[in-house]
Amino acid sequence: MTQGSGLTLAQAARWHAAIDRRRSRRSYDETRLDPADLDALEALAESFRPFAGARVGLVREASSDMFVGIVGAYGGVSGAPSAFVLLGRADTPPQTVGYTGEALMLEATARDLDTCWVGGMFSSVHAARSAGASPAERVFGVSPVGRAHDTVTLKERVLFKGGRPRRRMSVEEIAPGSGSWPEWARAAAEAVVPAPSAMNRQPWRLRFEGAALVISFDGKDTPRISKRLDCGIAMLHAELAVASYGVEGSWETLPSPDVARFVPGV
Repeated sequence: MTQGSGLTLAQAARWHAAIDRRRSRRSYDETRLDPADLDALEALAESFRPFAGARVGLVREASSDMFVGIVGAYGGVSGAPSAFVLLGRADTPPQTVGYTGEALMLEATARDLDTCWVGGMFSSVHAARSAGASPAERVFGVSPVGRAHDTVTLKERVLFKGGRPRRRMSVEEIAPGSGSWPEWARAAAEAVVPAPSAMNRQPWRLRFEGAALVISFDGKDTPRISKRLDCGIAMLHAELAVASYGVEGSWETLPSPDVARFVPGV
């Protein structure tokens, strides 16, 4: 499958600037969001669907029943007034859901709102019902949307420790030899470094092949939270950086362990 992203230059610039500002937060102050922000996020969720079958549903008034977790487990969201639900069909490539979902996360960041990818500790039944999912759709993940507490809470510190976070890998670790790549491709790799992933596992690996940028993942895919989902987040980060160089292109879906190939000028 080859498909363009549908990104506008304005969106690319706005979301690229939001990458370094975004932080995963799990404890929120319960303040209801400005209707103007909710309207804008809802409109984006309806219009930004660059890949068939992948979409985000905005739940304007989220119930705590959507988020389930225990202290010491990765998850445990509290106080979130709203939520994103990441949806796709059974045959939807997970990376397309990751790509689409991260666009909404970065738009929320640009609006000074907080989010957090949650791939395991949530009620899929409640999330699907709240987002109006069709019987053919499944929930790939959710995210709280709101304003986090000014300081990181004790619960968040406990949860983060329970997730055993790893250090952030360097550009050379995720993209060996990238120092000799074209500037736009090197910038893409740099933009992938801060991308969020389940348990901060950072499964993505990048290589420059011919004139194209290829994203793959390390080891085997995982059934519960797909590494391809994480790599979809990386795909968006890479393309946002590429757009800042005035380079346009399209994505081709690839079989495992590869995920996708960005072909410039297509």
